Amino acid sequence: MDGPFPIITVHGDPYSCGKQHGEKAKKLVRYNVEYYLGLWRRRIGLVREQVLAKASELIETIKDFDTDLLSELRGVADGAELSLEEIIAINSRYEVVWSQMTQLRNECTAMAALPKATESGHTLLAQNWDYLTGVRDSCIVLEVLTEDKPAVVMHTEAGIIGQKGLNSKGIGLVVNAMISDKDRFEPSVPFWILCRRALNSKSLNEALNIVLSTAKAVSSNIILAQARGAAVDIESTPLDTSIIHHERCILVHTNHFIGPRSLSVKDEFVKTAPHSIYRYSLAKDYLKERVGSISKESFKEILRDHFGKPKSICAHEDITVDEDYRGETLASIIFDLESSEILLTKGPPCMGPYHLLQFQSLKN
Repeated sequence: MDGPFPIITVHGDPYSCGKQHGEKAKKLVRYNVEYYLGLWRRRIGLVREQVLAKASELIETIKDFDTDLLSELRGVADGAELSLEEIIAINSRYEVVWSQMTQLRNECTAMAALPKATESGHTLLAQNWDYLTGVRDSCIVLEVLTEDKPAVVMHTEAGIIGQKGLNSKGIGLVVNAMISDKDRFEPSVPFWILCRRALNSKSLNEALNIVLSTAKAVSSNIILAQARGAAVDIESTPLDTSIIHHERCILVHTNHFIGPRSLSVKDEFVKTAPHSIYRYSLAKDYLKERVGSISKESFKEILRDHFGKPKSICAHEDITVDEDYRGETLASIIFDLESSEILLTKGPPCMGPYHLLQFQSLKN
């Protein structure tokens, strides 16, 4: 199967899955580690030893949360011939320095449509993943076939074991970055590890319980959906969580707080990314006008929208800013939760085709 990113398939026990990941994507994993260590040194003055010290503080936290995922991280480290702390550092990149990187905040537009809103009667979930161009060429599609767990397929950065994805129980997950004035670094479950644990779930109830019951040190947003018509948006701060339900069978989220329980914090992201406001309105209004006939083509159209370019839903690199700060839509992804089909672009969706990815493991 051809795709816009390398497809890495791993199988077996958690450690073996991690080791295969590290071996098969070794060059890309090692690149990502060095890229982030260099970025953090240049932009916030954290040297390698400081980053690895922060990462080491998370080992016991991850172990207490999910020993299998810690074993998988060890496997990635061994396969790529790196230290466990280096792999934890990139898996916890959201926490380690996120609140300090005021100019390195890139954005995402995420959305869901339930069966009553779609032309096919299927549940559709989608996201433009807008992020730093420095990892443009070091992403992979990771298929994980772990014993006694649902199969999981994710688009992720090589070496990171949890991001946006779909599993064989029809559960899909997409995300948005959020920042409040209460965000901080402390030993807590890394966001990407939380996402992977949710994707390992056998039911939406289990996935929701994991996300809602796990303490958080930084803000985030997750849309969870399951085939046959359920979708919930979970907008979290270190203080509280808003549960955002669909309106007319659609959900949209960008990078500013919209939940009823966010009034106890100050929204720090929107100050430097006010375009989150119009991206949200544009996507929501577009889908509302098409309720009952929303299709994958509808999602493609709104995900290619250029209002406010380069700070648009289809985000583009701004070459006038420092190279370290440049971002764009690195991938656009659409999940069909009933058919288990994945549509994926490399780069802004206006610039290339959506590739159809079909994994037999997701249909089991």
